[in-house]
Amino acid sequence: MADQSGEQRSVCFLSGGLTIRGELRLPRNTSKPCPIVLLGHGLGALKEWTLPEVAEAFAKDGIAGLWFDYRNYGDSDGEPRDEVSHYGRLEDWHSAIRYAETLPEIDGKSIGIWGTSLGGRDVLAMASIDPRVKAVVAQTPVIKWTPSLATRMSEYGDDVERYHRELSDDRKKRALGAEPRYLPYVKESGNDAKAEYLGAMGAAELRNYKARISLQSFQSSVLTDVAPLVKLISPRPLLFILAEQDFLPGQREAYDAAEDPKFLVTIEGNHFSPYGNSKKEAIDAAKEWFIEYLIDK
Repeated sequence: MADQSGEQRSVCFLSGGLTIRGELRLPRNTSKPCPIVLLGHGLGALKEWTLPEVAEAFAKDGIAGLWFDYRNYGDSDGEPRDEVSHYGRLEDWHSAIRYAETLPEIDGKSIGIWGTSLGGRDVLAMASIDPRVKAVVAQTPVIKWTPSLATRMSEYGDDVERYHRELSDDRKKRALGAEPRYLPYVKESGNDAKAEYLGAMGAAELRNYKARISLQSFQSSVLTDVAPLVKLISPRPLLFILAEQDFLPGQREAYDAAEDPKFLVTIEGNHFSPYGNSKKEAIDAAKEWFIEYLIDK
């Protein structure tokens, strides 16, 4: 298909009383409302990271893209800053879909959602409850948000007891008016893959990056395990993109629990490979999926 990559503009919409800011990329020369894919990144990630490149690839084949900063992050409103709101993220997804439906350039009956890492968890949960979603791509998704995973992703290693103790202590102090406790976004003990991902970014991509994440971002939520929700996505088509050496648990089991139509694409590398060496393969797989299920033949 010919290159149709077209207009990009900044947008904003309300979500739970907060202003959420993002970007809209439209295909070029659309004579009628076009399909759209909403895109969301992972834990503590910003809208400038990877998402514009994915949206640009979709736009070249006639699919609009909408991506945004979650509440508390980047250009969006919300406090505390740099704190992941596990429930709020889902509300932001709901609000983004509602906003997309209002756009005259968009076919509100052809809405897809794409999420990576924690965003992959979000889209699985969203698709299980929101019938407006017509097709889903979950890339390297978080499935089980357990204390052991939280400690591994933060600075606590295997010390689950200290994690719970300090999480509780922080909640008590914040209830009395103290400032949130923050951890380094890249663990001091080392996370070469994440550091490499960030190290390849330019100043524009890092303009809102504070190198921190609140301790409460790692608390568990009702979405401790989204595998039971995955079977509810059918009959909406679901694509899993998984990395062979990903450290996240439960991904294959969640895919197995999903009902048709579904498909699994496996790429080489670790959790961050879809943003690096395996990026083209991952983007192409997602694009083909949305072309198949969102564009009228």
